[in-house]
Amino acid sequence: MTIRCKHKTLLVDVEAHVAGVRSEVVLLELIRHDGQIVDFSSPHVQIITIYEDGLDMPKAWTNCRIQRRTVDGRQYHALAAPKASVKVNRRKVARILLNKPGILKISNVSDPVNIMIHDLCVNGIGFECPVKIEEQDIRHLYIQFMDEDRDEEEEIKVEARGVWKKELPGGGFFYGCRLVNAEENLGYYIAGKMRET
Repeated sequence: MTIRCKHKTLLVDVEAHVAGVRSEVVLLELIRHDGQIVDFSSPHVQIITIYEDGLDMPKAWTNCRIQRRTVDGRQYHALAAPKASVKVNRRKVARILLNKPGILKISNVSDPVNIMIHDLCVNGIGFECPVKIEEQDIRHLYIQFMDEDRDEEEEIKVEARGVWKKELPGGGFFYGCRLVNAEENLGYYIAGKMRET
């Protein structure tokens, strides 16, 4: 899960790993920054927790509190969320609708899969896939496609991490992914496509 800390205009995201749940409190492995354990006790810092269960869009808890707690002799960050979670769209930047065929390569799977890329932005991609991607592979997806509509055919390659998936009524799955790596031409390509619309 992602812990988002906000104080006035300062915004910091840190990744956290769930260790377990005790009495409606989520226990997290101690969160560190530059080798130091992070102190979340300030009442002036707003804490939002974004978590991904792989089944739907990411969800968020707001007004969270995080304190240090010792359980069975081990120290954890204990997360308490007073309100129910809500679905959130983490893509806050403009996206382009593509509806173009692409090729998906999954780590540890030899054969590529033909997909239909629905939309794309500088930090995310949405696509339809005829097969279910196993949970252990959803963190290592490599996607490429060609845009034949442009004067010069341009190959776009990105590396993505699955964030949510939805089973489609007619068969197959829709995946929403966060981009973790992309070739330099991605930004130029998206800017060019946005100018065309």
